[in-house]
Amino acid sequence: MTSIIKKIKSDLYNVFVKGDSDKVEQARVFVLFSIPFLFVLFTFGRFPGY
Repeated sequence: MTSIIKKIKSDLYNVFVKGDSDKVEQARVFVLFSIPFLFVLFTFGRFPGY
């Protein structure tokens, strides 16, 4: 469990702080941020429905 947390923290650091990341790290960060966003999007229905 701690190795997963360390890997996620290092991925976030490499993508956002250093800017030196490979495609696997970028994909992990994308999935990390996209899943909660999609959950909220599908929970509240059409977003926004003007």
